[in-house]
Amino acid sequence: MELFRVSPLSAAEALFGKYISYMLFGGVIAAILSALLVFALHVPMLGNWWNFTLVITAVLFTSLGIGFAISIVSQTDSQAVQYSMIVLLASVFFSGFIMSLDMLWEPVRLISWLLPTTYGTLLLRDITLRGMDPNWVLLGGLLPLAWY
Repeated sequence: MELFRVSPLSAAEALFGKYISYMLFGGVIAAILSALLVFALHVPMLGNWWNFTLVITAVLFTSLGIGFAISIVSQTDSQAVQYSMIVLLASVFFSGFIMSLDMLWEPVRLISWLLPTTYGTLLLRDITLRGMDPNWVLLGGLLPLAWY
């Protein structure tokens, strides 16, 4: 922590640098995984790659915002890991990836709309498997989640 106090960077500049570096790192991983899905596993890509990239970028940006929020409220490293695991488990079970959102109880469905994976799952499914343009309402609903 003392390193940040004596550095010539402001808090906003440090946060911006972290966003950029993690976005690049996540983008490289997303590109590798997407290439593996399409070329190795032969998952059809019926939509536009630019729309796909836009959605991946929005999901990464929002997920980083949640990660930074977790780091702010956590007092220890183990607490941050526990919060991250809670968000990860909620994202897996309540995003519509395993079962349809219609099957979830209404209060749980409300929680699912607070997770970026819900938006990412719906948008990426429509782009890749159905060849549709992104739903701009869903994409617009995803970006404000980055600032909570």
